[in-house]
Amino acid sequence: MMRTLAKKLLGHWNYYGVHYNSESLKEFYWQACRVLFKWLNRRSQRRGYSWARFNAMLERYEIPKPRIVEPVVKRRFAFC
Repeated sequence: MMRTLAKKLLGHWNYYGVHYNSESLKEFYWQACRVLFKWLNRRSQRRGYSWARFNAMLERYEIPKPRIVEPVVKRRFAFC
């Protein structure tokens, strides 16, 4: 499940990781983590993960953080 999540997030960052979209990427990452946290904690009668333990698991499985992948263009419109 974590491998699939990493691939899905990486694809999302690669497609939507353009300039001026970092806030949307952060919000998407937060919502994806929130839903995953919820579903992992529903697996048993007692709460299985705290947020600290959950974040450590994200680091362990190398879940990619949001990033901008579009190269920086220094001169977008050149007028002579």
